[in-house]
Amino acid sequence: MNNPYHSGSGGHGHPPSQQTGSPTENSFLARLGAWRGNAAASQTAPTPVHRSTKRLIISASRKGGVGKSFFLASLADWYRDLSIPFVAFDPDWCNGSLTRFVPQARFIDAAGSSAVDDIQNAFNEVDLVLLDGLGPLQGYLFEWLQDCDFLKSIEPKIEITFLVMVEEDKDSVFQAGEAARCLGENGHWVVVRNLKTCPTTEIYNSSDARQELIRLGAVEVQMDRVPWNLLLLIQKSGKTISGLSEDPSFSFLERQRMKSYQSRFFQQMETARHLLQAGDLPRTVDPPAPTKTPAPTPPARPRIAPERV
Repeated sequence: MNNPYHSGSGGHGHPPSQQTGSPTENSFLARLGAWRGNAAASQTAPTPVHRSTKRLIISASRKGGVGKSFFLASLADWYRDLSIPFVAFDPDWCNGSLTRFVPQARFIDAAGSSAVDDIQNAFNEVDLVLLDGLGPLQGYLFEWLQDCDFLKSIEPKIEITFLVMVEEDKDSVFQAGEAARCLGENGHWVVVRNLKTCPTTEIYNSSDARQELIRLGAVEVQMDRVPWNLLLLIQKSGKTISGLSEDPSFSFLERQRMKSYQSRFFQQMETARHLLQAGDLPRTVDPPAPTKTPAPTPPARPRIAPERV
């Protein structure tokens, strides 16, 4: 049996406490110190796993009017607040909602042959690119992604995040589930609970679509309803919430309400930060678990439970 007090010359050495001089590189003390240092380092400083340096965010909801452009415009406010450069593309040549609220957004011809190249070239300027809904072609979103080999053509170092919007209606929930089944693990998923028409999302909460999205690791965020008087100001001015909250021509009370709404929105974005930002950010823990389902508000009168979708 090896004895740590045994000298290399065959004789009995002194215990370490009686030895003189500094320990050599191969001595027991040196090896013990190195082992302890490595053990401590492994417990306090786990090796970070670095993510991709670029991210593409695609609005993957087919239904119109569910708040895709409003969410992306508010997301643009969040990026500007964090001084994160980005490029936003608006493929809707008929309405151009995103370009109305985010003037620096660029139109892109999704039906043209250069759409994928335009997106690829944008990554030469920034690490974060947003793609709004396809407007009249939104119903053919999945076919478009397949026909132009988009998912195969995109550079491997670019991570994709799919956004799906759900409201308290079966159509938006069904289409969120369809998106999850069609696109699957080709990207990460963020589910936006849009509460503009109802304070709950009971249909989505009990749906098979939600179970499939949770299986894919989706992160759920909430977008509160904008009060009608503030929404009227947004539509009249063509400004985002940030733009209105900083505009001195509006009353102090209105600006404070805008800032309060924006603060709640930014807090929700923080819960999905790892799926909404680019950059070589270390991740030593798993992404946060999906947010807990909010307790449904008791209805005023009995109602039949919605069918599963």
